[in-house]
Amino acid sequence: MQLDDYKTQYQDLQNSLQAGFLTSTSAVEGFVLARANGVDELLREIWQGFDMSDQLSLVAVGGYGRSELHLYSDIDLLILIPRGSHQTHQDKISQFLTFLWDVGLEVGHATRDIKDCERVIDDLSIVTNMLESRLVTGPERIFNQMKNVIKLSDWSSQSFLVEKQKEQSNRHESFSNTAYNLEPNIKESPGGLRDIQTVAWVAKWYFDVDTLFDLVTSNYLSNDEYEILKTSQLFLWRVRFALHVIASRREDRLAFQYQRQVAEMLGYTDGESMAVERFMKDYYQTVTKVSRLNDILLQLLEDKILNTQILNSRFRISYGYIHACHEQVFVNNPSSFLEVFLLIAKHSYVSGISAGTLRQMQLNLDLIDHNYHKKRNNNRLFIELLQQPKGVNKALKLMNRYGVLEKYIPAFGKISGLMQYDLFHAFTVDQHTLFVVRNLRRFFVSEFANEFILCSEVAAKIKKPELLLLGGLFHDIAKGRGGNHAELGMHDASEFCKSHQLNSSDTKIVVELVQKHLLMSSVAQKQDIDDPVIIKNFADSVGSLEFLEYLYLLTVADIRATKDDLWNDWKDSLLKKLFNQTKKYLSDEVNTLLSNSQRAKNNKANVIEAAIAHGFEMKFINGILDNLPKDYYLRYDLDDILWHLSLQLNKNLQEIIVSSKISESNVMDIFILCKDFNKLFFNLVSVVEQMGMDIVDAKILTTKNGQAYNTISVLQCDNLAELDFHQAIKAVLISPESGVSRPIQQLSHKYFDNKTHIKFGENKKWNLSQIEINTLDRVGVLSNIAYVFYKLGVSLVNARVSTLGGRVEDVFYIHNDQGKLLNKEQQLALTKALSERL
Repeated sequence: MQLDDYKTQYQDLQNSLQAGFLTSTSAVEGFVLARANGVDELLREIWQGFDMSDQLSLVAVGGYGRSELHLYSDIDLLILIPRGSHQTHQDKISQFLTFLWDVGLEVGHATRDIKDCERVIDDLSIVTNMLESRLVTGPERIFNQMKNVIKLSDWSSQSFLVEKQKEQSNRHESFSNTAYNLEPNIKESPGGLRDIQTVAWVAKWYFDVDTLFDLVTSNYLSNDEYEILKTSQLFLWRVRFALHVIASRREDRLAFQYQRQVAEMLGYTDGESMAVERFMKDYYQTVTKVSRLNDILLQLLEDKILNTQILNSRFRISYGYIHACHEQVFVNNPSSFLEVFLLIAKHSYVSGISAGTLRQMQLNLDLIDHNYHKKRNNNRLFIELLQQPKGVNKALKLMNRYGVLEKYIPAFGKISGLMQYDLFHAFTVDQHTLFVVRNLRRFFVSEFANEFILCSEVAAKIKKPELLLLGGLFHDIAKGRGGNHAELGMHDASEFCKSHQLNSSDTKIVVELVQKHLLMSSVAQKQDIDDPVIIKNFADSVGSLEFLEYLYLLTVADIRATKDDLWNDWKDSLLKKLFNQTKKYLSDEVNTLLSNSQRAKNNKANVIEAAIAHGFEMKFINGILDNLPKDYYLRYDLDDILWHLSLQLNKNLQEIIVSSKISESNVMDIFILCKDFNKLFFNLVSVVEQMGMDIVDAKILTTKNGQAYNTISVLQCDNLAELDFHQAIKAVLISPESGVSRPIQQLSHKYFDNKTHIKFGENKKWNLSQIEINTLDRVGVLSNIAYVFYKLGVSLVNARVSTLGGRVEDVFYIHNDQGKLLNKEQQLALTKALSERL
């Protein structure tokens, strides 16, 4: 639609709302919601019309975020963008916002990435806006990240309440602390709408609810109090909506010039007293009720949040901190070392442990001796802590900080502060472990359900989350001892489970999680998970669907806790694919493994059937497919093959075809079809690398008539749309390059293992040599590997590229120039050449 069409659509919305209100002012709640819904619809249409990037999220904040829009209320928007992409999206966003103003929408706006949100989270007005935010359109992922910034911020129930009380006090003071101004501001004056919102904000933060009515079920509001607040709010809404209609703009001050008209519009008539007098009396009585309730409810919250709460004979909460009730708590009852952290998990509003109680704890830590973890009551408390629906991560972090965790689990003490001297890990082992537990906990918390949807769905089926958390706690517990830390760690896990009297099946899950915690990541990133034999072998190792679910969750949590930039959509897609295919295998009663020849034959038949259904002529189909090797039907799925066919329609064999699309794995697949030649893969990799794209996968095939079918898969990046990589690839294929610069050593990596590690294997099924190359990650690594392959006459068939921290672990499937496995002499020559180049 054109600008005028949107103007008309918006004006029609405004006119219909005004007409409806004049017909029935008592239905104001519906009109306030209807305007928010109408603006939602309009914004989505305009957003789509501007073809905004699918990486951006449009978020409603403030009153609009609450879906409360009066006739001329401002429309407050937050546009969330990927990290550091302000320049990339600035022009498009500016044009979008200008268009909104041209349509007639009065918009307040901010554009932020997650770092911006973290930077401004200390601002009370901003955190309040973000608290009431609502996604209008765009990906939920970045919106949920923004919401998580609030959850992980330093704002506590106490600090939020105190600052909101200060804010309200300052606001009231600007109106002389009275609700009885003759020309009151119905929004900001004492007893006005803002006082209702203040109660709601603080209560919602404390009770973690969404609506005023939820506060009734939380036993904070009585039914009568809720009715008073709701009735008062609706009365003030009627007044505010009427003011907007009369003033034809946003107006919150009930000035003398409007009072008569508002009274008349709301149905007041002259009688024994003037209509305007009766209306204003109702107004003042309403705001008095609001002020009275505001005082009561905020004071009740103050008592709950800031003042003392007795928990039991040993502990109390005072001003947000847990205090020991007497100085001998830990001496008289050593189980209190664990109980205090269980109480922290159970009471989300607790900020921490008081200084005096911490001092008592530190002075008596030696009471946690080598028999402490064997006592039944202590076992019960620790397992109960792991079973809590919230607060587990917070409690474990504090247990680690104050030395209790390493005392309770002696093996954990050996990894406390243990540095891993490599480029793969960004944190000490104990901190990494706690991050793993944090990530696991989030899978079970409803507010993070859209962060990792499959993980949350799987977590919902887990009967004993505490077993998963134990697997996370112990998975790296044997690091730093030498030897295989997974094998060593399983013995520690087994002893712990035995001392905590876990049954044999639960113990088996925990122990195997520790033993096999690296298995799923290794298979997904280094093996061909499209191969049914690989899936069968992995399924045999996993053993059951139940254990597969545990292992999948632990694997995702582990990778994400290792280093900030280690996780990406590609790894996510590989793990999902491996999980789903293994789940299918384990769920089937009969698992028949077809031969490669039979699989290829079946897949080709499916392609022909689908191609005919898509309108391709049989002569064209056979002309393409008859030249393709069997491997093609095993390594490409049906959608990709149909895509390849469509690209070749009406093209001759000499024509170079370069095309790209976003795959189901959320990476960019770049497909290149051209005449095969020796330097082809090297040239392709070189140009892609030079354009700053990260390659994660490669498929290399040559047809019977000498055509090369190559697919290079790259991670998406902010500037991908701006790169003219199609033309750059065509250019290098027309005029192939022959040289390549060696990768430059990064100074920041000079203290780490700089050696290139090369390991050969054999894929007998495909009759290919497998080479795994582990080296420092630098610009030009892949192109240098491709260059060495080209120089030594090595042909690449498939590649799996994986960056792990500061190192790459790339796996290549290759054969020599005669199409055979590399012999020992050729392997030595290739090892020498690669080591010299890298």
